[in-house]
Amino acid sequence: MKKALIILSALFLLFTVMPTEGFSQVKTRNQLKKERKDQRKKIKEKALKKARKEAKRLAKDEGWSVFPGDKPLDKMLEDSWMKQYEMKLNNDMSETNAYIWATGNGVSKTKSAAKMQAMELAKVELAGQLKTHVAALTTSNIANAQLSSVDAETEMSIVQSAKSITSATLTQLKPIVVLYRTKLPKKELKKNNRMQLAPGTVEVQVMIYYDLYQVDLQTRETIKQELKDKLKDNEEELKKLMDL
Repeated sequence: MKKALIILSALFLLFTVMPTEGFSQVKTRNQLKKERKDQRKKIKEKALKKARKEAKRLAKDEGWSVFPGDKPLDKMLEDSWMKQYEMKLNNDMSETNAYIWATGNGVSKTKSAAKMQAMELAKVELAGQLKTHVAALTTSNIANAQLSSVDAETEMSIVQSAKSITSATLTQLKPIVVLYRTKLPKKELKKNNRMQLAPGTVEVQVMIYYDLYQVDLQTRETIKQELKDKLKDNEEELKKLMDL
């Protein structure tokens, strides 16, 4: 399944759009919202077709099932691929993924324990990615707003505050894909040179996502809070700050 999720993650490259040249100022919340709506409309049909085919393969060839009461496997994969295909248009008109994601694997004697183990591993992986994105977003937003009075020390302080806020929200994340299996099919054992799961154990795979649009907005709010007092006597700089 780990290999399958990695392959799944790579498939989004088939549907990306070439970046457009040019430059613009920091976009408003309404502009971001409209971009998301347009993006999702374009990719939904493609994601749906791929998800149905992959769901059958994962169930038959790899022995994965969904937890009782959860969404069907094809719906989970559709939601997952929608997030992977969605692109975010940056202020410099380049495109990057709208989400970052991570996978986790757990093996235990109960489903709940294996799921908890898988979630913790996925969150650790995601936290590392978040730190890099937050630092880049902070620098980018300050530069685009042309806040000349922000020195390196202040910028570093803002980065640390933004990292703390985004890291804290990791505890609230829910997995988009959650699968389990108690036995590996012969085809899976042979293909990936795996050993059969021990009797009485269960393997769980999860996939979690973090919305980079929200990271962007959280970062902007952090910048505003950190700089509001510092710039209160500078009307021009304060106006730029409020436009973030």
